Amino acid sequence: MPRVSSGLIIAGAYANKLRRVMFATLKGKIDSKEVARASGELNALLFELFREIGVEKGDVVRITIEYEIVNGKIEWKWDTLEVQHYRLVEESSTKIKELLPRVLERREEVVARPALPMEIEVEYLGTVKEGLEDVYVVKAPKEETYATIGAVRVLFRNEEGGALVVMVTPEGRAFRYFMKLKYSPDPLEIAKNVKEELIKALSENRVEEIDREKAKETLKELIKLE
Repeated sequence: MPRVSSGLIIAGAYANKLRRVMFATLKGKIDSKEVARASGELNALLFELFREIGVEKGDVVRITIEYEIVNGKIEWKWDTLEVQHYRLVEESSTKIKELLPRVLERREEVVARPALPMEIEVEYLGTVKEGLEDVYVVKAPKEETYATIGAVRVLFRNEEGGALVVMVTPEGRAFRYFMKLKYSPDPLEIAKNVKEELIKALSENRVEEIDREKAKETLKELIKLE
């Protein structure tokens, strides 16, 4: 039976690695949308498991699982899922063995949740309003590349500032979120801070769900560099 493996990789990059391995392995064999769906299903469950265990982004993990293709659909063999976690905490492997059955019991619930873009990138786009506001874009995986799903407007007054985020996911859900930021002259540092806070807000369900059509109109305005 075919098996997918992440190899040894830092925990913050496992989702992208597994998705790339699946696309490379199954290219031309089944519909790419099914590969994306199955990869998202696996990564959603792993995200929940790692969150409960307390896996940190800098930890190292190795993930393996077998799967079967039935009528063009990928079916994960959940009883073959193995996760190795490397950190200077010996009890982590024991925790995984204890918590995995509990997470698998909630697999249908976890996977059935409307997808949230936990794996995102934030990139600097430019400045608007005579240099008073900066614009960033939010990107999420789409098959083998990244697509723009949102925008961020950042405004600083002295050392304090705020950022308004509006996103529309590929699944059609729209979200709005406002965060406070510390000033930095480096756009890359701001992008990093926005990304970290946004991922945290998404994982804790602190984002506000809004009307999709209104969100699309807002996005057009946010991205304008005038």
